[in-house]
Amino acid sequence: MPDISTNSTTSSTSTTASSSTSTVNPNATLDKDAFLKLLLVELQHQDPTDPMDSDKMLTQTSQLSALEMQQNTNTTMQQMVETMQLLSNTMTSSMNMSVVGAIGKMAVIDDDTVKLTDPTDTIVMKIYIPETSNDKGIVFKVYDSAGNVVRTVSEGENKVISEGNYSVTWDGKKDDGSFAGVGNYTVKAEYTNENGGTSTAAYGAYRIEAIKFENGVAKAKIGGEYVNFSDITEITA
Repeated sequence: MPDISTNSTTSSTSTTASSSTSTVNPNATLDKDAFLKLLLVELQHQDPTDPMDSDKMLTQTSQLSALEMQQNTNTTMQQMVETMQLLSNTMTSSMNMSVVGAIGKMAVIDDDTVKLTDPTDTIVMKIYIPETSNDKGIVFKVYDSAGNVVRTVSEGENKVISEGNYSVTWDGKKDDGSFAGVGNYTVKAEYTNENGGTSTAAYGAYRIEAIKFENGVAKAKIGGEYVNFSDITEITA
C-alpha cells in the first residue's frame, strides 16, 4: 500500500486525497490504476518545502510495478485455465465419440480367467460364440496356468448353437473327477461353423453391445453386463 500522508498542514489536501481514494477505489480493491492515481495525488499535494524523498518514490514505484506484474500474471493464468478447460472438454468429447465407435467390435477384458478357490465351487462362465455352429455343438476346454487341458466339456451335441453369448458350467473337477486345484484357469471353445470351417472362442472376449456413461465414466456392455471401458485391454474389428 502506498503511503499517502504528507507534511502538508492544510485540511484541503487531506480532504482531496480522501475524496480521490473513495472515488477511485470504492470497493477497497487497489488495482494498478488506483495505485497510480493515489501516487499522483500524493505528488500533487506534497509540501514544496519538504518534497517526497527519492527512496520513498522508488519504493512506491516498485510497488506499482509489482502490482501491475501480479495483475498481468493473474490475467494470464485465468486465460490459461480457460484454455485448458476448453481443451479438456474437446478431448472428452472426442474420447466419447471414439468409445461409441467401438460398438460392435470385439473386446478382451483385463480379467480373462476364471478363479477356482474351493473344491465345492461351481463356476458358470459366459462365452461369446462369434459364429453359429453346425449340428455337432461346441467343445469347451479348461486350461491350467501351465497350458494343460484339465477338463473338456461338450455342449449342444446334435444341435446348432447360434452366435451370441453362451453359458457353460464347470464343477471345478478334472476329466478324471478329481479337484482341479485352487488357481486361475482359461477357457476356450472349439467348434465347426455352418460353413464347415473351424471357429474358436475364449472366455473374456466379447462383442461390445452398447456404451453408456455414468458420471462421466464410459462403460461397455459385454457378455450382457456393463464393465468399465478402462477394464478392456484389447479391441479388434
